[in-house]
Amino acid sequence: MERSKDTTSTEQLRASTPPPSSVQPPETPARLKTASLPRFRTDPSLQNKRTELVGGLPKFIGETSVDDYFKHVLPPLPIHLENKVGEVCSILNQNGTYDPTTLRWKQFPQDPKDQSPDEPKVFLPLADIFKAIVQAAQQLDPQLEPNFKLVVDGYVAPVSERGNDSHPDGFFKITDKALSEMRKKCEVLMKKEGWEDVPRASEATHGTTNEPKKSLQLSTNTSEKPKRPPPPPVYEITAPQEFKKANFTQKFDDDIIKLMWNMSRILALDPCRRFTLGFTIEDRSFRLWVLNRGTLLRTKAFDFMKDQRKLVTVLLSFAFSSAENMGWDPTITFSHRDSENRRQYNIIVKERVYKTVKTLSEYSADNPLGRATRVWKVQDAQGKTRVLKDLWLEHDRLEEHKIYENIIQDVENSNSATPESKEDARKAVVDRLLTPLEHCRVKVSGTADDDTNLVILRGYDMKEARTVALMSPSKSNPPEKQSFGFSFPDDQDAKLIAPASQDSGLQVPQRVVHNSLQETEIPNDQRYHYRIVFQEYATTIYDERNLANILTAISDVLSALDLIHSAGWVHRDISGGNLYYHKERKIGLIGDLEYAKKVDDQSHHNVRTGTPYLMASEALGNKYSFYPITPKPPQDSLHFVRSYKRHGPRDNPLGVVTPAPPPFNHNALHDIESVWWVLVYTILFNEDPAGPSQNTSDRQRLMNELFDGQLNNNSRLSFLRDPQFGTCLPSSFSPLEPALQEYARRLTAAFSAAEMNYPIIQPLPTPQLYEDCIGAIYTKPILGAITSVEMTYVKIRAQDVPGSGQKRSGNHLGEPEGSQKKKSR
Repeated sequence: MERSKDTTSTEQLRASTPPPSSVQPPETPARLKTASLPRFRTDPSLQNKRTELVGGLPKFIGETSVDDYFKHVLPPLPIHLENKVGEVCSILNQNGTYDPTTLRWKQFPQDPKDQSPDEPKVFLPLADIFKAIVQAAQQLDPQLEPNFKLVVDGYVAPVSERGNDSHPDGFFKITDKALSEMRKKCEVLMKKEGWEDVPRASEATHGTTNEPKKSLQLSTNTSEKPKRPPPPPVYEITAPQEFKKANFTQKFDDDIIKLMWNMSRILALDPCRRFTLGFTIEDRSFRLWVLNRGTLLRTKAFDFMKDQRKLVTVLLSFAFSSAENMGWDPTITFSHRDSENRRQYNIIVKERVYKTVKTLSEYSADNPLGRATRVWKVQDAQGKTRVLKDLWLEHDRLEEHKIYENIIQDVENSNSATPESKEDARKAVVDRLLTPLEHCRVKVSGTADDDTNLVILRGYDMKEARTVALMSPSKSNPPEKQSFGFSFPDDQDAKLIAPASQDSGLQVPQRVVHNSLQETEIPNDQRYHYRIVFQEYATTIYDERNLANILTAISDVLSALDLIHSAGWVHRDISGGNLYYHKERKIGLIGDLEYAKKVDDQSHHNVRTGTPYLMASEALGNKYSFYPITPKPPQDSLHFVRSYKRHGPRDNPLGVVTPAPPPFNHNALHDIESVWWVLVYTILFNEDPAGPSQNTSDRQRLMNELFDGQLNNNSRLSFLRDPQFGTCLPSSFSPLEPALQEYARRLTAAFSAAEMNYPIIQPLPTPQLYEDCIGAIYTKPILGAITSVEMTYVKIRAQDVPGSGQKRSGNHLGEPEGSQKKKSR
């Protein structure tokens, strides 16, 4: 097999190399966001997942006044109710719903703490108060119709494709009319573009196979058996609530854990959400919350018995709010369910509509704070297949299409010795990068770009918020002592498998972005909503089954990285999920440039990012590891004695002079190493069914050592220095072992050369390194030996696990333990 004919020699294309920057800002220490790891979904324990999710949140958040929350967060009242809250309160006083003398709601003759039933029954009267408030508003304007209904029922478990692991004590349910209003813009655009089918489906007609829980709001008529209404889907609810009769720290913390879980589930499960609201009640203490992809904010508590006007304002605003003001995104709407009962969407990019075909990646969205990157395979109105990415970028980050343009421009400039070399370099890189086709900053209302601070928080200055601890001090294990690895092939207890995509089901290592917040900072990472459509739809290295095709893709990737690195850029997020093989063009492609950075550019966030399973060894340890150790010897044999007599005890009694460590920065060699780890991962996590491995126990041991997903992995560096696979590989993979050893030898030599003058680091690789690495793995003997190898995943994969809408014995994938039991009280 020969490489693509348009591959250009990198030695011919390189004209000059920019000097490395002498001063670089340090990269931020790591903090794992475990909710985005595959094992998070496979954990059958709901309690474990709740604890893990809350443990990944910042320890301190912002607390604002109720008045500021009303001004900047609470959905605005409809125009017919502006300045009429007082009139609504008067109606409630007159009809006896509220007693202004005793300062008490009729539905609560006693405080919650003085009542004997459990919380769901104690706070059930909130629904009656809500109805009375809505009816009072309708007396002022009979044309008013609520868009949301308050449901207070701790036994209802809203359902989704992942089961029913969300159990709020209460929530607001959107009406079909409000959803239809939100879809109008998308429907108009689809008709304009000539889409053949413009769906007007109702979410209410779609459920899951999970049995609904017993509801407190069912009829108690014993003469006939009441019909059990199906629980609402998560996609129709918002503003979850948690209640406690008592008001002390333990109860408050329990409410927070459950509320954070339920709010996060809404954002994780429904791509149509931009943010979600919520509230907690402990006895009479009422507190409002808001969560978006950049901010978690709560209010000071108020007494919902005494502060009648505040409660009326809250419930009026929720009842008559638009879907958009309650967190929905009108530019992405539910379309239909496919043949496998998976939800598909219509997504607007600029003024064009794309219909999703399948989800390619969504793990990032499980993190409540962060980019929430989702990737779909989509079709346009002409039926052409594209790839669409949706994410929330930091406000000072470049859009991916601009990063792409800057890389191409810098590649041209660094190879501009002749017009021919400039054009050849441009073509070589353009051919090996995913091509941006269309892009936009999402505009939700009017012309303003959707923004976590300027739009969602309506310009609220987080500096005005008070810094408070999210939870009382806990005794949970620190992140470095927690295991974030995924299940391995021979694990006897690994029964649940998280799919990488809807096709392969491979449990793919996921990217982790490490947060730079200090423990006492309020999380306020201002972000804007961004979408980009790529022209090519290609197979990821994880999903490609032909080993020869993978080597072809890797060689093309290394050729492109040579030019990208020489232009002064580093990718910083190399993994098998963003390296591709394009079958039609028979070429390798690089995607996901969102974390790419110019080496000497200090204006960008300098955070460590990457997939822990595939990060370079130095990046995992956040320190350089290949520099020579040359301590300065003592001056003479009596040096210690004289020094002690003159100066007393010394910090360094051996007299060894160790240079101060420089700040660690990701460089080009780390990208090249990540490519190497992609290959190692490929041959360990795949099998040749024609000649499988004869030593699965050795393979299991090696996989456990190298790919445990932890940032303090001590095995990676030693394996890179001396990669020995033993007898764990299938015989057809064996030609790759010496090739990977040669690749590693060349790479470690380059690391040693770059760090020879430590603490001064000179990491720019020579052109020869790329050629040597390509030459090690991409040879005719190797290709001839593996051309016919069609790999299978090592363990049984997701095609053997029933998907949504299918039944299976035991727990459903992602279903918590005891999910069929009543909610814990």
